[in-house]
Amino acid sequence: MKKNTILTFIFLAVINTSCQLTSGDFLSGKAQGMAKRVSRESDILDIVDDVVREEEGQGVNEDLRDLTDNYSNFPTSYDITDYINGNVAAMGTQCAMTDQEREWSFVKNVGTGSFGARKVLATIYQSCMPINTIIDSSTPSLSGVSTREATLSDGTDFRQRIVHDRVAMVRSHEVLRKLDQDPGYPGEGCIDATKIPPVYGYGSRKGLRSNEVNLFTRGQGVSKSGARASGIDCSEFISAAYAAEGLKFTTRDQDYRSLTTTSLHNTVKSKNSCVKPVKFGLPYSLQSGDIINLKGSHVVMVDTIGEDPLAIRKFSELGRCDDITISDFNFTYIHSGALKNYGPARVDARTHAKNRSTMFNTLRAQAVSSCKAIVAKKEYSNEMMSGRFSILRHDSSNSACFYDEPAKLKGESCINQCLQEEIKGAKNV
Repeated sequence: MKKNTILTFIFLAVINTSCQLTSGDFLSGKAQGMAKRVSRESDILDIVDDVVREEEGQGVNEDLRDLTDNYSNFPTSYDITDYINGNVAAMGTQCAMTDQEREWSFVKNVGTGSFGARKVLATIYQSCMPINTIIDSSTPSLSGVSTREATLSDGTDFRQRIVHDRVAMVRSHEVLRKLDQDPGYPGEGCIDATKIPPVYGYGSRKGLRSNEVNLFTRGQGVSKSGARASGIDCSEFISAAYAAEGLKFTTRDQDYRSLTTTSLHNTVKSKNSCVKPVKFGLPYSLQSGDIINLKGSHVVMVDTIGEDPLAIRKFSELGRCDDITISDFNFTYIHSGALKNYGPARVDARTHAKNRSTMFNTLRAQAVSSCKAIVAKKEYSNEMMSGRFSILRHDSSNSACFYDEPAKLKGESCINQCLQEEIKGAKNV
């Protein structure tokens, strides 16, 4: 993408002081197309060059690089509005955001629920490094971890994880390997996660009703015959994320709830539920903090999203909705799962383009359906709850859906500062 085109795009937005560049113009590509056409005219480029040259030495170049990821991407409408507001604040006026534009600010922000997921992820590693480490299709599976047949206390047969070679696991781990080499890790009074590595443990729960949630226990999902490890299963990770952010699953909750994928699915049906099946306000789709749940199987938390996370806008414009594939998705999620033996991790959704997944195949089908709804000029998608599959969003407009205080996590004091910095710097995928 040419630097001149992006500069022209920003120039057109900033000089439009009546704030008429809406999110619809951005999302439809209208504003980008205008910038591409106008950037061919030398007069406009001369003006842009003059503006940039005049502002040199005042930090504008650095601002523009940050705004455009070093001139590689068009900024969002939220970014432009924020940029304008920052430059005209001294004049006593700012551009107002519509509700739709405010909603789309999730592109850059970490949404309700995702903050808690990041907090749990950072705490169990005692570092914010895993927030910036994305597992994708090129990431090798971990060494030193395997499974064996076992039985839970309720009689359920399952595959129990065993860390049979902790050193090999740490050396093959994208996060733990770097932490092990960091002379400043762990911080004073903090826990060394390289000695108690986080893993996925089916049935490993954390006692969320206790005064302090201890993420560093192995639970039933991790074998005692292997090395020590911090085990947590998928639904307990999401439950802990909600607790860590002070979010309720129902308005009647008095204590922090520990749900399974099945009980989460059933909770949605309650009239007091604080998690609601989503209807996408088209052409928008996923938001940061959305829960993707497959009853009896797996659950994940959406973290960062691109501007078209399910590719529904792109393929609706092309008129080829059926051609959407998982490799076209553009979002990350946080979970604890068996994928590549990593357990708690942040994952690029496109990883599942090559790994068979009922959850992501169903999500792809929902994306196709939503894309076709755009083509049919519908305002909303179907409700995202079909069979065992659902996409759920916390009802943050209801004050009864929040606890007075979030749950306290053992070891959270070691990551609170870096976590706040990471949240402020959240970027698109």
